[in-house]
Amino acid sequence: MKTRLVRISALVALCALAWGARSPAQDDVARMLARVFRAPEVRSRVTITRSDPFGGPGEVSQGRLWLVPGRGLRFHSEERGGEDIVVDREQGTFLVYRPSEQVLYRSDWDRAPARMRQLITEPERILEARFRAARERRLAGGAWREGYRLQRAALGDSLPSVSVWIAADPRTGLPRWVSAGGAEDSVDVEFRSMTILPKASSGDLTLSLPRDVHTEPLDPRDLLPGGESR
Repeated sequence: MKTRLVRISALVALCALAWGARSPAQDDVARMLARVFRAPEVRSRVTITRSDPFGGPGEVSQGRLWLVPGRGLRFHSEERGGEDIVVDREQGTFLVYRPSEQVLYRSDWDRAPARMRQLITEPERILEARFRAARERRLAGGAWREGYRLQRAALGDSLPSVSVWIAADPRTGLPRWVSAGGAEDSVDVEFRSMTILPKASSGDLTLSLPRDVHTEPLDPRDLLPGGESR
């Protein structure tokens, strides 16, 4: 469970961009992100490709993401043995459901990773961040894309600093491709079919569980390297 949850924590935190000197490209990036963080709700299918630090083929996984700014988020892995992860401020819960185990792991909202909670509760801080951005073309989705390289991004005190590249979908202007590279490996994320809803649906953060599921406590220290939940 630890490896997959670290990956999802990184995915959600990719938009928590670094503080730094203002760049002329910052406004372009901020406008792109504002449509997401100021929306009532965002839904998207997600493809995550994680590089192999030993040079082998990347590990690809699929999932779905729901983000309700101010309220919570949910990530549903579509991989065999994948998890359903919910962080819900209103309900005060941090949940991880593993169908393969028939176990719902439960903890309190305030024990969810700090950067994940900030993404939900303080999206304006992300939009007001002073990060260094520069235009850069990269190969993404089988074609060269115009995007922005963000020189440094802190994904949390317990995670290493990485360089981030982000590009919009040319049809919608919404974030489509995000790449994050650190010293050891990299993660490429594609937000497919991202949709902005005119009204949030609280049911999107609700798990439908079988009757025979049993509940166990979730220790957030297991989610991140070093035993920290930040």
